[in-house]
Amino acid sequence: MSDKSTIEWTDATWNPVRGCTKISAGCKHCYAETFAERFRGVPEHPFEFGFDIRLVPHKLEEPLKWRTPRMVFVNSMSDLFHQAVPDEYILNVARVMRDARWHTFQVLTKRADRLHRMLGGVLAPFAKLPNIWWGVSVENRKHGVPRIALLQDAPAAVRFLSIEPLLAGLGRAFVDNGRAPRHRLGDRGRGERAGRAADGA
Repeated sequence: MSDKSTIEWTDATWNPVRGCTKISAGCKHCYAETFAERFRGVPEHPFEFGFDIRLVPHKLEEPLKWRTPRMVFVNSMSDLFHQAVPDEYILNVARVMRDARWHTFQVLTKRADRLHRMLGGVLAPFAKLPNIWWGVSVENRKHGVPRIALLQDAPAAVRFLSIEPLLAGLGRAFVDNGRAPRHRLGDRGRGERAGRAADGA
């Protein structure tokens, strides 16, 4: 976690979960895994256990301590919707985002099926909060376009895409936030980065 970030599209990172496992081609050269594994076996280091997935409950309330409004990237070193993260823990993360309403939170996942299911279920009370952006990663047509479709269908107030790394052209991929005209995302999206599209662009 850092209350200041060098990532150009956010102000801070918050990691109440650490670690992940590969799910698609976009995970092949994961920067988070490379970083975390450098510290495997280093006693007391946050990544003493490398990129093994772990819940970090003592980090949950950190955004509540940051009084200046910030754009916060949630789980820059993990995926909140990983199957190893319990529903109740995801709810705890969502409750903090709701309570820290002066921040804007960017939640990014490759596990769009679980995101879709939970936003239509237990996360429904949080889906429409304007300070929580729900997004999916898009690296190619095979994996990315189905994620976009699930995001389109999710009852979220604010949606965004991370089109990076773009490993292949997307063709005619669309996303619609339900309030604005549809925007086409084609090969010209190659240079777009997470958070570039806030209200469903």
